[in-house]
Amino acid sequence: MVTQELVAENLLWGLWRSITEDYKTQYPREIWEHFENALRSASYTDSLKVFLTNFQRRIPIEIQAQYNKDILSIVEAGQDETVLNWLRTETTYLTMLVRLRNQERKESLKELKS
Repeated sequence: MVTQELVAENLLWGLWRSITEDYKTQYPREIWEHFENALRSASYTDSLKVFLTNFQRRIPIEIQAQYNKDILSIVEAGQDETVLNWLRTETTYLTMLVRLRNQERKESLKELKS
């Protein structure tokens, strides 16, 4: 069963990590707002595959091989209507889950360096 947390963990985390570094450095202050807006606007479709295409038109991404399986697990789960509805109505919550995971990743990296 697909949950909002699983969508954030598998689909959105993979998309976030795949945004090009050039784009992230070009918009350091607005990147999360861009991410959230791109998620919401790309979700106005009836297919998660079309959602991915729409998202790529808004933010440059290079999907890394390590995230392919996770992203596909959501895209091919047959829950397009439910997931797309969450992406439209729960965008802020889903983005917050990704931001929390990103913060945890940064803190882990700091601990490894010290």
